[in-house]
Amino acid sequence: VATRKNSNIAYKIYAPVYDRVFAPTFAEGHMRMVEALDAQPGERVLEVGVGTGISLRHYVAGVRVDALDFSAAMLKKAQKRLDRGEVVADVTLYQMDAHKLEFIDETFDHAVVAHAIAVVAEPDVVLREMMRVTKPGGRLVIVNHYKEEPGKLSRAWDPVRRRIGLGKNFDLLQLLQECGLQVVSDDIVNRIKSRLIVTRLP
Repeated sequence: VATRKNSNIAYKIYAPVYDRVFAPTFAEGHMRMVEALDAQPGERVLEVGVGTGISLRHYVAGVRVDALDFSAAMLKKAQKRLDRGEVVADVTLYQMDAHKLEFIDETFDHAVVAHAIAVVAEPDVVLREMMRVTKPGGRLVIVNHYKEEPGKLSRAWDPVRRRIGLGKNFDLLQLLQECGLQVVSDDIVNRIKSRLIVTRLP
């Protein structure tokens, strides 16, 4: 089973090399995620699983972004981006467990999560928490680094993926439906054929 402890250990190891090893592969997805969100000046956005902050430079000035991650090592890298002046949006970083968001209901206009929903221990809990803190009618944009592949081979790899912090393969569209999210669009991004899914809250 994927655990918060496993993920935290894995991303502490990945943090020093993440921008060199993973960021080039995920860059397109992060850019298109923010473009699809289309947040406007004056709006407030929640970003879950901000990692080293490779998406932050794509937000326009005047947007307020509350960006969180469970890994202190990854957040340290994200803070360096802010310190270097790479970001024009108003960004606040938090170390926080996405399974229990420390925000009141309907705080945000929109929310995003990139390459993290497959990594968390309980994806359904995280999605419902994101919905709770997002206003009705807001957009929730997801980039998931797995395109679901059915079969025994895919299932056999799940324990390995979880142990090294790369998450699990699951039916994301079914989960979105169960959570009551309306799918607006579903596209493929990145070299590894990640999914970019735009949803809207009821």
